[in-house]
Amino acid sequence: MTNTAQKRPVQGPNAIVTLEKAEIRRRARRFARAWAGVTSEQAEKQTFWNEFFRIFGVERRQVAVYEALAKRSSTGRSGWLDLLLPGQMGVEHKSTGKSLDEAMDQLIDYLPSLPPAEHPWLLVVSDFENFRWNNLETGASGFFTLDELVDNLHVFWWLAGYQAEHQDLGDEVVANLAATELLAEVYDALISSGYPAGDAREWITRLLFCLFADDAGVWDRGAFHSYLALHTAPDGHDLGDVIARVYRVLNTPKERRPQSLDEDLSQFTYINGDLFANDLWPVSGNAEVRRTLLAACAFNWSVISPAIFGSLFQNVMTSRERRKLGAHYTSERDILRTIRPLFLDDLESELASATSLPKLRAFHGKLANLKFFDPACGCGNFLVIAYREIRSLETECLRRIAEKEKDTTAGQRAMSLDLLCKVTVDHFYGMELEEFPARIARTALYLMDHLENRRVSVEFGEHYMRFPIPAVPNIHIGNALRDSWEELLPADQCDYLFGNPPFAGQKTRAADQTGDMQHVWGASYARWLDYVTGWYRLAADYLAKGGAGAAFVSTNSVTQGEQVARVWRTMLDKGIKIDFAHRTFAWTSEAKGKAIVHVIIVGFSTNERQTRRLIFDYPDIKGEPQIQHVSHVNPYLLDAPDVLVESATTPISPSLPPIQYGNKPSDDGNLIIEKEEQLPPDGDAAHSYIRPYVGARELIYGKRRYCIWMEAPDPEAVAKSTWLRERLEAVRKFRLDSSAADTKKMASKPWRFFRTPQPSVPYIAIPRHVSQNREWFTVAFVEPTAIASDALFTAEDPDGLVFPILSSAMFTAWLRTVGGRIKSDLRFSGPMVYNTFPLPQLTQKQRTEIIEAGKGLLAARRNHSGASLAELYDPLSTPEDVLKAHHVIDRAVDRVFSPRTRPASVTDRMNILFPAYEAMLGRLITAGPVRRRRRRSSN
Repeated sequence: MTNTAQKRPVQGPNAIVTLEKAEIRRRARRFARAWAGVTSEQAEKQTFWNEFFRIFGVERRQVAVYEALAKRSSTGRSGWLDLLLPGQMGVEHKSTGKSLDEAMDQLIDYLPSLPPAEHPWLLVVSDFENFRWNNLETGASGFFTLDELVDNLHVFWWLAGYQAEHQDLGDEVVANLAATELLAEVYDALISSGYPAGDAREWITRLLFCLFADDAGVWDRGAFHSYLALHTAPDGHDLGDVIARVYRVLNTPKERRPQSLDEDLSQFTYINGDLFANDLWPVSGNAEVRRTLLAACAFNWSVISPAIFGSLFQNVMTSRERRKLGAHYTSERDILRTIRPLFLDDLESELASATSLPKLRAFHGKLANLKFFDPACGCGNFLVIAYREIRSLETECLRRIAEKEKDTTAGQRAMSLDLLCKVTVDHFYGMELEEFPARIARTALYLMDHLENRRVSVEFGEHYMRFPIPAVPNIHIGNALRDSWEELLPADQCDYLFGNPPFAGQKTRAADQTGDMQHVWGASYARWLDYVTGWYRLAADYLAKGGAGAAFVSTNSVTQGEQVARVWRTMLDKGIKIDFAHRTFAWTSEAKGKAIVHVIIVGFSTNERQTRRLIFDYPDIKGEPQIQHVSHVNPYLLDAPDVLVESATTPISPSLPPIQYGNKPSDDGNLIIEKEEQLPPDGDAAHSYIRPYVGARELIYGKRRYCIWMEAPDPEAVAKSTWLRERLEAVRKFRLDSSAADTKKMASKPWRFFRTPQPSVPYIAIPRHVSQNREWFTVAFVEPTAIASDALFTAEDPDGLVFPILSSAMFTAWLRTVGGRIKSDLRFSGPMVYNTFPLPQLTQKQRTEIIEAGKGLLAARRNHSGASLAELYDPLSTPEDVLKAHHVIDRAVDRVFSPRTRPASVTDRMNILFPAYEAMLGRLITAGPVRRRRRRSSN
C-alpha cells in the first residue's frame, strides 16, 4: 500500500463551490432513484459514474479516466483500474452480487504500480447498490447503500469544492449501547468537574440533539464536531464558552444573528422550540470533559435507534433513583407488542384495503387527526416509536396517492412535501414527573420527526426539513396520579392511551407514592396494591368519558392474587373490556443496571363493538408468543368468565381442612444453621435442640439446613454451651433493636421462634414459591421432627386426601391463575389459593378414589427415593410411573368437577373452576356471612 504518512490538502475538481449542498442533496436523491435496481457492470458502469460526478457539478471526462493501466503487486499481472481521478480517488466497480471486499483488495493491489503523484487518498468500490470506501489519509472507512447516498455525501463533498472534514469522525457505529455508554461518560466527566447535576441533565439533552444533528443532515455533516475540535484548547478550559455560543446560535433566527458572526457558527440551523431556550450555568471545561465529548462526536448518531434515549436516561441515573421512581426502560420489541394490537395492525389493514384515491385521502386525513397519550411517558419511548410508525404509514399512503395521481398530473405532485406531510409531533401527549426525562422525550420526538422527514425526502426525491421546529410535543411535567389528564388532552379527543407506568410494590414504594395511591383509590385503597394500579384506576375514568383504546405494560401482579378483585371490579364497573393481553413474559432492556422484571401487557377499552380479542401466551417467557383468537379475555388473562376471587380466612370447601403458616424465626439468621460445619461441636449441650429445618428450597431440591428449636428455656444447656449462648444473645440484641413492638417484646424469649405453629404429627409441607415450569404443584409429607420454615405452609392430612388434591392438575391450574407470582414463579397462598379452592363436598366413593390415587403417587416417588422433587418433576425427565400416578389423580379429581368432559388445559379447567367458585360462594352467602380475610403482609 502507498505510504500515506504525509497528509496533503484535499482539493476537488472544483476550485470553488458552485453548487449549494441542498441542490447536491436533491441531485443525489434523483440519482439514487434513477439507478435503483440496475445490476449489469459492463453495460452501465460508465454511465453510472458519469452521472455520479454530475451530482457534484463535475464532468467526469475532464477530471477522471476509465481503465487506467495498472499492475497487480501480488501477481505482477497487468490490469486496469476501473476509474481513476489522479491523486484523489480510485474506483473499482463490480456487478451486483460480487464481493466488495475482494474488489477493495484488488484496488489496493493496484496502488503500488501507480506514479506517486497519482496515488489516490480515497478508494471506493461499488456494485450499483452498495458502496464501500476507505480514506487512506485518515484511516476512516465505511459502507452504505444507494438509498443511503444522501446520508453519506460527506465522503464526497470535496468533489464540489467543499473543504474536507477537519478530523476523522470514525466508522459508522450502530451499537446503541456503546453510544449511550459514551454519552454517560460525558455526563460523569461533567459532574466530576463540579457542574450542577440539574443543569448537567439539560446540557446533556442539548448535546444529544447536536450529536444527532451533526450526522443527520440538520446542518453540514460534522460541523459541530469540527467546530469543537478547532475552536477549543486541548486542556478544555474554554469548552464551556464555545459550546454556549453554539447553543445560543441554535436558538437565534438567522435574521437576528450578528452580521459579524463567525462563518463556522453561522452555518448552524435555527432550531426553535424550547431545546435551547433556557440559560444554563457555564461549563467549567477540562481535558477530560473535552476528550469524552469529542469521543462522543466521533460516533455516527444518525443511525441510532429511538430506544437509545430510554437507555441514556437510565445510564445517567443511579440505581437508587431508578428504583425510587419505579422507572423501567421499555425495549422497542415490547413497545411494538403493545401498540401493534392496540392500533398499528388495524391501521395497516385499513391502508391495505384503501384502493381508491378517496379512500387513501380519507385515511391520510384520519392519520393526521389521531391523538396519542402516554400518561407515564418517561423519556418518550412509546411516543417516539408510535410517531415513527404513524409517519411510516403516512409516507406509504402518500406514495400510493402519488401513484394514483400520476396519470392526471403528468407525473408531478400538486403540492410540496411541507403541505403533504400532515402528521406532526403536537398530536403526541405525555405526562412525566421529572423534568429531565420530559426533555429527553421532546428531543427524541424532534429527532424522530427529522428522521422521518429524511425518509420521505428519499421516497419523493425532494429535500424536506422541518426546522425551525413548527410544532411542539405536548409533554406535561407533573404527577400523573394527581394532575388532570383531561386538562392536557380531553378524553373525547384522545384516540389511544398507552405506556409503561412505574411499578412499585408495598415494600419498595416511597411515602409520597403511597400518598398518590390513597389520592387515586380513596376509600378503596389497600396498601398491597401496586403503584401501577393507580394508572389503571384513572384510565378507567378517562376511557369512560371518551372512546379511546388503552394498553399498559405492567407488573404481572395486576392480574394475579389479591389485586385482581380490587382493581378489576372497579374497571369492570366502569364498562372496561379487555381487548388483548400478553400473558407473563420476560421483559428486555438494553440499559445499564437493567431491571429484571416479568411483565404483562393489557389492552382495554369500553368498545362493545370490539369483536377481535387476542391472548398472547408465552410457553417460553423469553421467546415469542403463541397467539390465541378468543371471544373473551377475563382479568386473569384467560378465555373464561369475569369471576373475581377474593381471599378467605378459612377454606370455602367443606372437604378441606385448614392449613397453617410455617415457623417464623425473626432472628437475623442466628437460630438457623445454614451449613453442617456451622453446627455445634460434638458433645455440646446445644445438640439436644438442633432440628432439621425445611423450607421451599430444602423440600424441592433436597438441601439440608438446621435450626435451634426450643419449646421452653433450658438454663443449664445455655450455661454449658458457649455456642448456644452466643447465638441466643445475638437473637436477643436483634429483637431489641427492632422498631416493631411485637419483635421487641420477643427479645425476652430469644430461644423461641416468633411464630411456632409446628405440627406434632407427620404433615404436608406446601412450598410458598415454586417454578412455573413444572406440570404439577410439588408437595410432600414431612416428619414432625423437621421444623417447617415460613417458606412453607403446613397441613395435617391423616387420611391422605389433601396430598392428592394439591398434587392434581385441577389445583395447579387454580394456583397458576389466582395465585400471585414472584417473577414468573408460582406463589402459593393459604388465604388466596388454598382457602378459595372450590372443591365440592365429596362422596365417600370420590374421597376413597382420590386417596388411593394419592397413595399411588407416594409409591411411585419411593421408587426414586434418591431423586429430589426438582429432579423428579423436571419436564425433560419425569419418570413414567410418576407421570402415570399423576394422571390417575387427575382423572379422579377432574371427575369430581366435570363428570362428563375431560379438561385438557388450564383454560378448560378454569372454565370449570370459576363457575364452581361462584356457585360455592353463593351457597356460603345464603348459609351465612362469608369470612373474608384481612390481608397480612407476611402472606
